[in-house]
Amino acid sequence: MSNTKQIGLWTTTSLVVGNMIASGLFMLPATLAVYGGISLIGWLISGGGAICLALVYSWLSKLKPVATGGPYAYTHEGMGDFPAFLVAWGYWISIWCANAAIAVAFVSYLTAFIPALGNNPLLSVGTGLAAIWLLTWMNTRGIKEAGIVQVVTTVLKIAPLVVITLGGLLYLNTDHFVPFNVSTESNLTAITSCTTLTLFAFLGLECATIPSGKVINPEVTVPKATVLGTLLTTVIYVSSTIAIMGLIPPDALHKSQAPFADAAASIWG
Repeated sequence: MSNTKQIGLWTTTSLVVGNMIASGLFMLPATLAVYGGISLIGWLISGGGAICLALVYSWLSKLKPVATGGPYAYTHEGMGDFPAFLVAWGYWISIWCANAAIAVAFVSYLTAFIPALGNNPLLSVGTGLAAIWLLTWMNTRGIKEAGIVQVVTTVLKIAPLVVITLGGLLYLNTDHFVPFNVSTESNLTAITSCTTLTLFAFLGLECATIPSGKVINPEVTVPKATVLGTLLTTVIYVSSTIAIMGLIPPDALHKSQAPFADAAASIWG
């Protein structure tokens, strides 16, 4: 296959980073606010688990470098048709759920710029559906075109996150982390709950393996992209959560519908 119809390391890495950094990160700071700073331990544990999974996918992609389909292809190769069908079916269902979560987060953040979205159910539903349909159409254009869109949208997501994170670390209020566990649960229960919640945000680490048949030098590119993307995303998750919690008091953060927008407002107005 011609290289003009294939994607390279950075585009493949953007598939991993872009698909993980979605509604999970943008909405989780508000969800985790009821636990306080102890939720950072949950991020670290789930991040460690995600890196272990990334290493597994990295190893599998070296064994089967052109097995297009990722988890489905690996399962089919090792266990046959029915287990592979269950993996593909379950993965498809998870994508439905993820699309719904992304649409909700997208519309929630847009209310900061278009307040009518918060009061008009028909407008908010139409906006969410339009975003999903637009991105679906873009993906039907081909792997190269979809890759370009993925790189652009990943940069658009990461750039403000980095700016807000750096700004938040400069204005960090350590009083927001005291007490470390603000919930009524024990430390172990709180950490377990936070780990469960944050693990959702790492869905997508397998995305580099799915189009492996259309990746340049997949036996090298896919493993690198999977591990690099997971490491980069873990750093972004932990550092941005520290910044958001350091900027917004736990009570206010828990009620926020757009934590990063509120954090930006607390710095720049």
